Amino acid sequence: MSRVEKFGSSRGKGHQEQAAGLAPRNATDTNAEALPPRRKKHPSNVQKVTKWYYNALFLLFVCLVAGLFWYGIRFTD
Repeated sequence: MSRVEKFGSSRGKGHQEQAAGLAPRNATDTNAEALPPRRKKHPSNVQKVTKWYYNALFLLFVCLVAGLFWYGIRFTD
């Protein structure tokens, strides 16, 4: 018996799963379809934080422009 026949090739992961009694990875499992995706169950806050960050930057820029206009009008006389 050759090594490939005994242990399988490094590419033969499906063969190893079949030998171990597991279903192949591409087979659909009814339990896996019943569960929601992890992203929906545990949503990330990255998009919310990014939105707040850009809104805060925009607000600071508007305040800076308004402050510079006020400074220019008040102290140029």
